[in-house]
Amino acid sequence: MIPATVLLPELLLMAGQVVADRGVHLVMHSDMASLRDLHRRDALLAKDRPLPSQLDVDYCALPSDRAFWIEGLDADGRTVLTHAARVFDWPDTELEREGRALRIFYDAPARHGRPGEDLTLATPMPARVGGRVAYVGGLWIRPDHRGRGLARIMPRVGRSLAHLRWTPDFMFSHVVDRLLDAGLEEVYGYPHRHRGLRFRTRYGTSFDISWVWMSSSELLADSTGFVDFLHSVRPRSRLTPDTIGSPPAARQGSSSLS
Repeated sequence: MIPATVLLPELLLMAGQVVADRGVHLVMHSDMASLRDLHRRDALLAKDRPLPSQLDVDYCALPSDRAFWIEGLDADGRTVLTHAARVFDWPDTELEREGRALRIFYDAPARHGRPGEDLTLATPMPARVGGRVAYVGGLWIRPDHRGRGLARIMPRVGRSLAHLRWTPDFMFSHVVDRLLDAGLEEVYGYPHRHRGLRFRTRYGTSFDISWVWMSSSELLADSTGFVDFLHSVRPRSRLTPDTIGSPPAARQGSSSLS
């Protein structure tokens, strides 16, 4: 198997080029306050995809070495997609316990959570998702850019960046069941799904959701297949470590990915 330090930068380079072919320029940001500020000034984004509390600096400490977000810009400089990731260190706990306690959504649930807000599970998790765990989610694609393959590409971009930065044991996300059942389960590429979650949000809405997750070895297997797919979409010679350059994990501030 190709080492992660070679495979994932190649995936990022190829994905950035394929996304650029679709008229979108990707930029990675390490200042999570700028994501909150974008939601405050972009009415369409705020209405279509409210900012999840786990990615909101008003509710969670998200320093630059623990979180990042990706912005997609069109030719006019307008935001057409966002995606984000953060890392948790759970040496003595795991996803189910932290989810039930709402600690994946707030640093201090008792202070920031709202009355009635909760997460319930119909059945226990079938696996322990603990250790160093990255949440990769918050994907939003502007309606006029949907149906162009970005929903398949961006989760792999987010997971690749997260792995290069943090080398987590697991990566997870939570997704509304109706979206997964409509085809996003296959599109996102997570091999595991736990159904039966009911989330009552701080916005007064309730959703049936699932946790989806993968291990680091499953990430590399999925990424290997996806690099082959990208080469079929945009043929080019396979890159070598010398042509890739330094991994994106080493960059600071805002970095171009395409």
